[in-house]
Amino acid sequence: MSNTGVQVKKGEFVSVIAKGTILLGRQGSGSAPERLLIRIGEKGVSQRYPGSARASLVAFETGNIYLGYHRGPTDAYGEPLNPSSYRNDTGGYNVDIIVWQKNDPVRIADFLAEVSLSDPGNEVLKDFAQSFKSQKNLILAEQKAKKEVEQTEKAILALKGKEAPGLQVGAGKGVSELSEKNLQQEADLAIQAAKEKGIKDSQKERQIAELNEQLQKASQALKDLEEMKRRVAEQEVKEKELMARLEQSEQEKLRLEKSGPSINPPLVAIANPKDGMTVDSEYISISGVAESGKGIAKFEILVNQQLAHRKDQRDLRLVVKDLRRIDFSEKIRLREGKNEISVVVQDDEGLTTKRSILLQFAKKKEEVWAVVIGINRYKNFPTLRYSVNDAREFYRYLVEVNQVPQDHVWLLLDEEATLDKLRSTLGTQLRRQAGKDDMVIIYLAGHGTTERDASSPDGDGLEKYILPHNADPKDLYASAMPMSEVARIFNRISSERLVFISDTCYSGASGGRTVPVFGTRGNVSGAFLDRLSQGRGRVILTASDANEVSMEKDELNHGVFTYYLLEGLRGKADADGDGVITLDEVYNYVSMKVPQATGQDQHPVKKGEMTGQIVLGVVK
Repeated sequence: MSNTGVQVKKGEFVSVIAKGTILLGRQGSGSAPERLLIRIGEKGVSQRYPGSARASLVAFETGNIYLGYHRGPTDAYGEPLNPSSYRNDTGGYNVDIIVWQKNDPVRIADFLAEVSLSDPGNEVLKDFAQSFKSQKNLILAEQKAKKEVEQTEKAILALKGKEAPGLQVGAGKGVSELSEKNLQQEADLAIQAAKEKGIKDSQKERQIAELNEQLQKASQALKDLEEMKRRVAEQEVKEKELMARLEQSEQEKLRLEKSGPSINPPLVAIANPKDGMTVDSEYISISGVAESGKGIAKFEILVNQQLAHRKDQRDLRLVVKDLRRIDFSEKIRLREGKNEISVVVQDDEGLTTKRSILLQFAKKKEEVWAVVIGINRYKNFPTLRYSVNDAREFYRYLVEVNQVPQDHVWLLLDEEATLDKLRSTLGTQLRRQAGKDDMVIIYLAGHGTTERDASSPDGDGLEKYILPHNADPKDLYASAMPMSEVARIFNRISSERLVFISDTCYSGASGGRTVPVFGTRGNVSGAFLDRLSQGRGRVILTASDANEVSMEKDELNHGVFTYYLLEGLRGKADADGDGVITLDEVYNYVSMKVPQATGQDQHPVKKGEMTGQIVLGVVK
């Protein structure tokens, strides 16, 4: 450790940029900044920064900055426990130290961006500037999202606070004081004013609805940013844990070296997950470092003595020559119960190191909640034939095969499926019951339609509606459920796994499960499905593409989509034969069967993603 002579005060924010090379006499060559040691004060504790030639820290005390490089076990102050091993090291590096006036990532990012332009060949400086640019972008995005939430909330309150004045015929006058002509004029004026008030109220309600949707998006963006900040902080903690474990490995390696010159196995440190943890996710990320001065010949990860598999089912095995360091980070699949995870590294001379941890995988005790809706009979629209049968059979599958308790499933058929009932069931009752770790399934079979709306966020000038039993074609805005409201309802539900299965369509064509309203047939954008699937853990599975019709067939006694959906859930979609039907397996099955059954006129669509596999059913 060397005294730089640069003094800092407690609380000041300091950045160190190091560039150069140290040739390590004992182990071969390596970049010194990858093992940078920084200490503040004569007796301060050294901090080690892995894999990087740059570092930033807050001074915890007043004193000079000391710099050094790590090459084996050291004490708390960064001094070597075995000084003789350093005698053959050669080389050096240049260091820039910046003491910032204020820990302001936005201003620092702007300064570093300008400086890096004057030295375009300095990759270390460019990388340093990029790290602060990422922080700047995160901060600015968070500020923007907070401002948008605040402004939108104010706009909603302002609209709700404006109430139109009441209207009275002949206000302030007695009827006897008015002639028949004047009375008629007063009545006409009152009717006109009432119409204008109705239009204004309707416009205000629409504005409020649009602002509420905007508020939901801004709030979700803010949540996503907070989650990103949390992950960044977690990563910093993991890096520190990794360094501590790598230090232990190096101490062990030094002890082995003393017992004989030929015993010099590779180093392996697992940073995440921690040994002995219990996890509730089928897929976990394992990360760490493997090093060998002689070169790594083979690297593999095992689970219970078998080669681990990535999510794409490829083996986690690497065979390569002359690679001295591997920074690994892989997502692997666990089996329920006990899992021994091992990282095995072999060097070019055949020496092998194996590091193992034990994990316990216990699935969450989740509950399933479902709402099943089927409508054949409408007050003001054409009757369908098999929507109710589709809904009943899907309900039976959930209750009888999947063993979902009956009090966890709402079944709404025909006259029960009014607009008020849909809003109450989806927006209030389901929201109150379903917890964060629970799974929600919403199934819908019935009519859909579209209406001209220049303000549609989908870019096609059309609003899409789910039609309840009592929908009025002359007033869809008041009597049907627009997709913007469906999206808000989904966002109100706290469950992080929500599957919406819809055997309906919105093309505005005649026939099937869509109806035209006042000639609104047009080119329908599928962007409304993207809106529905926004947010964590929202997956939408629809019977057809945006401009297609969802068909019914007498020979099936079902809608075509639901017929093959149920057929797949009962076992035919079980592609891997494990007795479990996943959402992806069902989608693959209906994507093959439905187009075949409809002469390629109908193609199911899936939108949204979830972490891990979503199990929709089991084979009995």
